[in-house]
Amino acid sequence: MIKRIFVLLIVFEVFTACNEDKQEETINPKTVSFDTDQNSSLMFQDNEPIAVMTSEARTYSIAQIIRVKAVDAKNIEVSNFAPCDIENATILATIEGKQVQLFKIKKIRAHATQTMKYPFVDGTNLFLDTDNKKVDLSQYKTTGIDPTKISFDFTGDSEILLKLKKLKALKWTIHYYDYDPNNDPNNNWEPLKAKDIRRFSGLMLNMGIVFVSDQFKQAFLNEEIIGNDGKTALTMAEKEQVYNDILIHPRFDCGKCTNVSGLGGGSTLGYAEHILHDYIKIDAGDITAHEIGHCVGFNHDSNMTYPKTINNVSTGISPVMSRINTQFFNGVLFIATIQNYYKPADFQ
Repeated sequence: MIKRIFVLLIVFEVFTACNEDKQEETINPKTVSFDTDQNSSLMFQDNEPIAVMTSEARTYSIAQIIRVKAVDAKNIEVSNFAPCDIENATILATIEGKQVQLFKIKKIRAHATQTMKYPFVDGTNLFLDTDNKKVDLSQYKTTGIDPTKISFDFTGDSEILLKLKKLKALKWTIHYYDYDPNNDPNNNWEPLKAKDIRRFSGLMLNMGIVFVSDQFKQAFLNEEIIGNDGKTALTMAEKEQVYNDILIHPRFDCGKCTNVSGLGGGSTLGYAEHILHDYIKIDAGDITAHEIGHCVGFNHDSNMTYPKTINNVSTGISPVMSRINTQFFNGVLFIATIQNYYKPADFQ
């Protein structure tokens, strides 16, 4: 009798475990697409007012290139700030310390944006956490959720998503800024256009993926970097701090300059037409890195801007950036490429 009861208990436990596994397997996150004019609109288009394109509402973190933000207790806005399509992304939501798989995006087209209801408001009660355990969010169905009590992230294992996830090491906030709204010929800026913003969005991604790479970090730390006095080499600890300063730089207000190839300092970052036109096809790292050097506090006496020849070798951040850019072009390692950029005419 004892043996029979023991067998029955085993059968019951196996049945229960299988039933629980089956229950969890049937919880499928909601899947949406933002890939047509019927299910999304596009940002940074030629007919959009510059005031909208340069508004704080269009400010985004480069670490959250798929930006999800709460509109109110029941609705969210989903936006793709990359100039290329992204497929098979999972949107994660953290609520009261618990991270759940909120919904999946089959495809979101470049620079698409759309407002939608939370899935837990729109009919779905059960979700999976990141360990594939069941989470019941039915308590928010009627009331929604306080926008201050939820945060978002994205994940996925496609090639482009894996690259985008590396940008989480960056603290850059990206904002597009028109430094010359009156088209003043007496300054080094020119009016910002939608095409400039579209191209800039790819440039920032490509710079970012280089800066977070092991290739750039090691090459930079091995480089002889001269400080603002024009003669003293930075110690390893000082170079590590400068590298970290690049990664955690808080904000870039990006605009288009003229008469010079670039302008930078603090949050100000500008590049000329030939940089915005060429970066996706040829190396422009000498100029792009030069301005980043200014943004993190270096002057023209330092080789964090213009290179310095030391022992017949050109040294500094610009030569390092150019060398690593060449590796990225050869290895097809950039995020925005001429093949996936959604408006090829921007580079004609």
